[in-house]
Amino acid sequence: MKNILFFLTVGLSATATAVEYRCTVNRKLSVDYEYTAAELEKLKFHNLIEETAKGTFISRCGFSLIAGQVTCDRYKVDRVEVDPFVKIKKFYIFRSQFNLQVFRNLDFIEDHGRGGISFGKCELTAP
Repeated sequence: MKNILFFLTVGLSATATAVEYRCTVNRKLSVDYEYTAAELEKLKFHNLIEETAKGTFISRCGFSLIAGQVTCDRYKVDRVEVDPFVKIKKFYIFRSQFNLQVFRNLDFIEDHGRGGISFGKCELTAP
């Protein structure tokens, strides 16, 4: 059911219920570094996808050492595409050169746009 919901939310109407996913990073690479499992646990990297009648948003979250807590940066998604053949849903945020692709089994790939990439699993959190 959660997989079906994910791919049906492309054309939400004003009366539709919001759909939300939490996508937890379980592997993160930069140009010359791979985060360890302990670092991933400590830094709690994740993305929140919100598909609402007012638009689609992605929050990129992680533990801030300065703030001493998890903080998020929220972005309005510029474009959403669904591959009609393999049902990959792709979210693009142009200004920050960022995209996130979610597969039918809710695995995801996040391209940070500046040499970093993350992998993980999404789970339905609402409705």
